Amino acid sequence: MKIELKTLGNYKAILGEGPVYDIEKNRLFWVDIEGKKVIVNDLNTNEEKYYDTPDLVTSLCLIDYKTIIVTLRHGFYTLNLITGEIIPYFELENDEENRFNDGKCDIMGRYWAGTMNLDIENPKPTASLYKLEGKRLSKVLDKLYRSNGLGWDPDNKLFYLIDTPLRKVFQFDFDKDKGEIYNKRVIIDFKNEPGRPDGMTVDEEGYLWIAHSAGGKITRWNPKNGEKVFEIKLPVLYVSSVTFGGPEMNQLFITTMSRGGEPLAGRMFTVKINIKGLQSYKFLT
Repeated sequence: MKIELKTLGNYKAILGEGPVYDIEKNRLFWVDIEGKKVIVNDLNTNEEKYYDTPDLVTSLCLIDYKTIIVTLRHGFYTLNLITGEIIPYFELENDEENRFNDGKCDIMGRYWAGTMNLDIENPKPTASLYKLEGKRLSKVLDKLYRSNGLGWDPDNKLFYLIDTPLRKVFQFDFDKDKGEIYNKRVIIDFKNEPGRPDGMTVDEEGYLWIAHSAGGKITRWNPKNGEKVFEIKLPVLYVSSVTFGGPEMNQLFITTMSRGGEPLAGRMFTVKINIKGLQSYKFLT
């Protein structure tokens, strides 16, 4: 497979994360958590827009062509892409130990978003995974360290979750009608891999693509046997997340952090491959 990495746009994130592709408008959305910005790249015109947020912004889902929903430090907020106005949608009680981290929407329009313990060096299992269904929020899992890398298989019968400090990828059975997960098990252990597992996406064959924070690459894994089958190395050490996009869904978009100090650290990278990914889903208000 020929790999030709390119950078997209000009924005250099402090902590790039949460890429989401809008297949209807051929746009890429992503966030700079510590820069408190949502970035939108119009892939038709190469125009790049920025939206400021009042606090750390950690993930997003589309609602319609003019509105998205984001997780800030302690809650869910809608962002009007026309006016830039941000309105609280559902706020958690102020939590001094944790903040929101990665999140995605499922096929039924529910927003799954996890939190992370704020002690990076010695994390504690105080984080949780939440599910926002309309205006109803429920806690799905607790005793996590850093909820990360959510995803579903192509048949929407399996759910995946990374707990970064544990360096493990978990798989659950998923009931899409009830919006429930069962039977937690470890399917991938990163103990022999460089860096830590961070953001993740799933391709149309059901394989997992995982970003290596402090590992300088993304890797493709077979979830049935836990084997790594492919990797793409990047010119930066801190790789944070990955998603598929482009009109044919055969383009990877890869977020990075400025932490490593390399010239391209913090930039968005993109590469076309001969594998297609799954499209993202919208939040149903």
